[in-house]
Amino acid sequence: MNIGWRIWLTKDETKIFGKGPKELLQRTEKMGSLRKAAMSMNMSYSKAWNLISNLEKSLGLKILDKTIGGVDGGSSKLTQEGKILIEKYEELEKKVEEAILKIFEETF
Repeated sequence: MNIGWRIWLTKDETKIFGKGPKELLQRTEKMGSLRKAAMSMNMSYSKAWNLISNLEKSLGLKILDKTIGGVDGGSSKLTQEGKILIEKYEELEKKVEEAILKIFEETF
């Protein structure tokens, strides 16, 4: 028997950050492009753009440094705040997982 769980951050009862947005940001940093990261996740660019825009508005932080257009196209990379967000979220995931597994083991 296994246990599954998910954790996400909300603001005003609206999900603003979780596993999917974290992955999108990590892929964006790795690929240097929000468009490429979205494509790699089978997500439309407009959905990815809206997700990041809403996240930045909700947190009041700039998460991505974006360069638009140019001969080679635009680029995106995580800001320091974006890197800290991912780091803190991963710490939270780890602590929640440890607590859930402990409860599960004590229960079953």
